[in-house]
Amino acid sequence: MGGQSDSYEYETEAHTVYVGANANLIPKRWDVSALYSFTKGTANIHDLGFTSDPFVLSVQGRTDDYSFTYINGSNEYSDLEYIMWEFELSTNVSITDQVGLTVVGRYSDYNDQEEYVYGELDGSLFTLSGFVTYRF
Repeated sequence: MGGQSDSYEYETEAHTVYVGANANLIPKRWDVSALYSFTKGTANIHDLGFTSDPFVLSVQGRTDDYSFTYINGSNEYSDLEYIMWEFELSTNVSITDQVGLTVVGRYSDYNDQEEYVYGELDGSLFTLSGFVTYRF
């Protein structure tokens, strides 16, 4: 495709904090644990510079002149910022010495602080899973 950028500066940062706890309610038979995580991330591209502007773009047999005029030298071509947090609660029960049951519930929340290409991408998710284990 053409339009290779000769210069740009890309920065990305993600900071995550985890806090967890667990307890043995009945030693060797029943335990519970909880985990909380918080992430804040940013990413952006600065100072784009395209020297092969304009160029011819060919897509599926159609040819058009294409120009990066409006983004050349942009200070914030890509400006992303999000906050994500998750909470997980799990329990393990040993029914016998060989058979156990695990149940895990997780809630995740994603908050898009800076709308960009696809608009606002906020969302949340709840999952519940269970496992049966057999020790041999």
